[in-house]
Amino acid sequence: MSIPSLRALMSLIPQHRRPAFTGLLFNVCVSFAAGAQLLAQSPATLGGPEVVKGRVVDDSAHAVVATVMVTRGPDRLTQQTATDASGNYSTRFEQGTGDYLVYVSAPGFKSARRRVQRETNETELVANFTLAKDVAVLDAVRVSAQRPVRATNTISPTQPEPGASEKWNDGVVGAIAPTVAGDLNAIAGTMSNITVTPNGASVLGSGSESNLNTLNGMGLPASAIPRAARTETRVTGATFDPTRGGFAGANVDVRLGPGSRDYMRRNGFVTLDPQRLQFSDPIGRALGAPSGGYRASFGADGELIRRALTYNVAVDLARSTSDPATLVTAGRDALLIAGVSPDSVARIIALATPLGIPATAPGVPGVREHNGVTWLGRLDDTRDTMKTRALTSLIG
Repeated sequence: MSIPSLRALMSLIPQHRRPAFTGLLFNVCVSFAAGAQLLAQSPATLGGPEVVKGRVVDDSAHAVVATVMVTRGPDRLTQQTATDASGNYSTRFEQGTGDYLVYVSAPGFKSARRRVQRETNETELVANFTLAKDVAVLDAVRVSAQRPVRATNTISPTQPEPGASEKWNDGVVGAIAPTVAGDLNAIAGTMSNITVTPNGASVLGSGSESNLNTLNGMGLPASAIPRAARTETRVTGATFDPTRGGFAGANVDVRLGPGSRDYMRRNGFVTLDPQRLQFSDPIGRALGAPSGGYRASFGADGELIRRALTYNVAVDLARSTSDPATLVTAGRDALLIAGVSPDSVARIIALATPLGIPATAPGVPGVREHNGVTWLGRLDDTRDTMKTRALTSLIG
């Protein structure tokens, strides 16, 4: 429609109707123009099949396994694929438009995107990518720590355990005689509910096989320790503590502590018991009741190497002798007490001599002797105050 025709048409419309007619005419013209443009572009925009492909590598030309997203323009249809071991990728659009946006991402690399467009009539569009390393920058971290404090036990070891009758004995404190110091059965006998028998301590009538002797928590196959050793002995009767086990007898626990790092101590005990100072009746002497000997014990503790090694050791030497009673040396009264007739003994001796059977022989000792040596010691490596190593030894 030409401009004069529009003017003639406008002259025929009343003055008050012209604004509405002008707006309607403008909308019709715009709609007609948009439809004409869509019809003109549709055949050229949606074409035949097209392939978008390429290769993804890093800055050292090594293949990268990445995720590839290809968006078709202008309708924003998206297809996702991934690269193979060689870094190649390919995706196909059945209706190509010649305009695509390719986005590539991979862990540890910076993502990248690129727009690829068809230049002539090609059906394969190539978009190669070289991804850069994505170095993560962390915030500054400040680490602070305090020197660990060595663990301590605030509970006093002399406190009795619940449900147990206990007694501590650290050396000669007057509870036992100095001659039996170090004897675990004598120490256990200081408790009111323990009876000392020839086989050992008995708790409430139980046998000695129910008792348990320990050294620093380990089994102690002995009933005596050197009396000069600086130890602490704890006697517990009929305990049922789950941390120590339940048993009906007595638990005699000997604690041999480490040597002192501040003081060096030396101590010794000597006991002399000669036979000449013992008195007995003729029958006792005939039975060999008088016995003599000595017992010596020496102990020491302190630092062996300054701030490196401490020690706590003790040694016990014992010797006892007695005159045993035999058929030849025993008197009449001793033989009668033993249930032997003196006439029978005299007859045996009288018959043995003519037959060449000697009543005595050379090399047979006439005195019964018993010698014993006991060693108890502990060495501690104190170079590390947080962790110490200890070696405990018992030889007897």
